[in-house]
Amino acid sequence: MKNCFTNATVMWNEREILRRESLVREIPAMLLDVWRSLNPAVQMERVETPVLTPAEYLTGHIEAKFDLINAGRRGYLRPETTAGTFEAMRLRYDQEAQMKKRLPMCLWQVGLSFRDEENPDTMRASKLRLVQFYQMEFQLFASHGSKAPYLETALDALTKTYGGTYEPADELPHYSEKTLDWHIGDLEVAGCSIRKDWAHGTVFEVAIGIDRLVALQMQEKNGA
Repeated sequence: MKNCFTNATVMWNEREILRRESLVREIPAMLLDVWRSLNPAVQMERVETPVLTPAEYLTGHIEAKFDLINAGRRGYLRPETTAGTFEAMRLRYDQEAQMKKRLPMCLWQVGLSFRDEENPDTMRASKLRLVQFYQMEFQLFASHGSKAPYLETALDALTKTYGGTYEPADELPHYSEKTLDWHIGDLEVAGCSIRKDWAHGTVFEVAIGIDRLVALQMQEKNGA
């Protein structure tokens, strides 16, 4: 990973890209296994939705003054993949009764997200506070009132495999009723939340900064 241009972006080399692709295969299989150990009915499917997101799908972020990148009259560059995944769930099951019969259902995706960092020239690559970065996000859609420890079980598996610890977040995002943060050293690798912004039930979200995990693993492999 090397700084690229002067706008808080980086270039990834082939070995790093291969490691990212390996994690994209490993982590979903791991999470499906541990979630099915809690509830054998859990299903999981990968989707891919647009980076360009209309403003009406990001009203919560806009009201919370989130650091969005405006793409003009077509909307914003997505700050996370969640809005697209929520829309994918709606398109998949346009009738609520039909949809509820399929819960718990996890839709997930991995791809580029964007944040408008206020001071990109001061962002150090070692902290990976990037304007453009890869995320891997899992939204596990469940019924209202679900008490299964999906977040803790996922984080137990992730920290056992890749290291680090998790703890309650210092500050809750505007969409969350509970958030646990996964740290490796002093770097936050994932934010995992019980979301309250899906009208049909509860969403357990595991949002991994895959760039950060790759960078940390490559540093460890290189003895840095």
